[in-house]
Amino acid sequence: MARYEKTGRKGHGCCGGIFTLILVCLVIVCLLAFTTDVLDSVKTRVLMEYYPQNYSDKVEEYSAEFGVQESLVYAVIRTESGFRAEVKSSAGAMGLMQIMPQTFEWLQNMKDGEIIYTESELLSPEINIEYGTYFLSYLLSHYDGNEMLAVAAYNAGMTNVDNWLSDEQYSHNGITLSEIPYSETSQYVERVEKTKAMYESLYYDNN
Repeated sequence: MARYEKTGRKGHGCCGGIFTLILVCLVIVCLLAFTTDVLDSVKTRVLMEYYPQNYSDKVEEYSAEFGVQESLVYAVIRTESGFRAEVKSSAGAMGLMQIMPQTFEWLQNMKDGEIIYTESELLSPEINIEYGTYFLSYLLSHYDGNEMLAVAAYNAGMTNVDNWLSDEQYSHNGITLSEIPYSETSQYVERVEKTKAMYESLYYDNN
């Protein structure tokens, strides 16, 4: 009668299974890391399309000249006009940074000592960015670098902000505001600050 002997490999089945499992786990981890990097890259590209740096040469030039953060200028442009150079508001504000013609005349007198441009030239991206950035610089200086007050004044006017600062209902120290009484201005400040933060995150945090 023939003998049937059991044959087989001893000691390799368990180790081989563990090795395979480790290899599969490593592949999964690498795939997940690669996928996450790709998704993050796509998300960043989409956000950069939504928060562009149009007119970057002029923003860089006048931000440097007047000492205003580029991210703040971009935030105001995006909030005011969505980077549409030709836009005019129902109130009469014009161009990228939505400057009122009478404000434009005042800014020219402050900056240049005379009026050298007509209001139609507010539709020029370069001129609009130059005087809009100068205006932000002036407001920041007027309010001792308090960006919230400067942005509020850009929207509501310096007279209103100065009146709020002198009113104990809105300011306890005459230097900062505990409340912005105009809901439009309050929402405007919030939008600009959030937009500025997004520009900082996308373009400037790693600089």
